[in-house]
Amino acid sequence: MKLLRNALLETFVTVADCGGFSEAQYALGITQSAISIRIRDLETSLGYRLCDRGRGGFRLTERGETVYRRARSMLRSARDFDAGLMELRGTVTGDLRIGVADAVSSLPGLNLTQALQRFGARPNDVQLDITVASPAELTQQLITGALHVAIAPFRNQIADLEYEDLCQEEHRLYCGAGHPLFTLQGQEAAPQDIAQYPLCQRSYDRLPLAGLAAGEPAASAANMEALAMLIATGQYLGPLPAHFADAWVRGGRLREVNGPEMRWVTTFHLATRRGQMHRRAISLFAEDVRRSCQTPPAAPGPG
Repeated sequence: MKLLRNALLETFVTVADCGGFSEAQYALGITQSAISIRIRDLETSLGYRLCDRGRGGFRLTERGETVYRRARSMLRSARDFDAGLMELRGTVTGDLRIGVADAVSSLPGLNLTQALQRFGARPNDVQLDITVASPAELTQQLITGALHVAIAPFRNQIADLEYEDLCQEEHRLYCGAGHPLFTLQGQEAAPQDIAQYPLCQRSYDRLPLAGLAAGEPAASAANMEALAMLIATGQYLGPLPAHFADAWVRGGRLREVNGPEMRWVTTFHLATRRGQMHRRAISLFAEDVRRSCQTPPAAPGPG
């Protein structure tokens, strides 16, 4: 079988990403009939059907799912390879795939917007792609090459990746209006009083909350906004980054619960795969992130 043209694979991956031919025509800049011809040519070359399309909508077949995953990975590697060759003549180009943890835009000490501005001001032809995910998901995507660089609190660090401390994030305990502790307003709550109330946490990367109820939380959420909403019901206590909770506190929807050791600190890191810093785009972006960190990280705290 002849080597498949990248145009066919690019078309197939784009169609799968968009969820159908109709949506993909705008991303690809070609008609649905042209897309149909490319997908048919790809299926003919492979000898099996990749997707079902018709009245029931667009759906990848089992083999199509496998081809999609492998093609997506291969095309990413091909773009990285092309970018590496172009860098040999001094051109900064290709993709720069960045992953970040939830709610980093207001994190003190990490001005990510400024870092992106600095990078954008450099002479380059780089296409940025930013993903928001949990630290565990970011780690996996770094390992597979789906991401070039990630910024998050990586407490579980692995040997295949390199980590650099950037800044720290303070977490505090909060309750919502209607919660029995909401009326304390600055007064310190006794540990035994705090421990009796239901707790909510993130469903990923949970903080080790010393002094609070042990065991599984009564509720969980996949991101900071959803967690704040749970706390705002007045039915749960929960930890949030102080910078993220500030707007909720100023709006009167949340209030900090003061108590012994009711504050926790996590360190944010910049993570890359080992040996990746030779890529010019990655090293320049990492440099811009370092320059945009407003304060050096303090001594490690609990968590």
